[in-house]
Amino acid sequence: MTPSKIIDALGGTFKVAEITASAPSTVSEWRMLSTIPFGKLVLLSYPLELATKGKHGRKQLFPKIWPQIWPELEKK
Repeated sequence: MTPSKIIDALGGTFKVAEITASAPSTVSEWRMLSTIPFGKLVLLSYPLELATKGKHGRKQLFPKIWPQIWPELEKK
């Protein structure tokens, strides 16, 4: 899922800025550069999972490292 689609799925620039404690201009820059910093993407992954009803989320965004970040998901 592209950064732009993630931002849109979560309600847009201002909502993502609120979730990540970032300035809206910073979120707009992420969209423009097509990249979201790792730490901010971690913060967005669970809200994205909720917004997309599990279609996109922690396991999809971090396929190789999600068990280290969220070990409780291994049971699911």
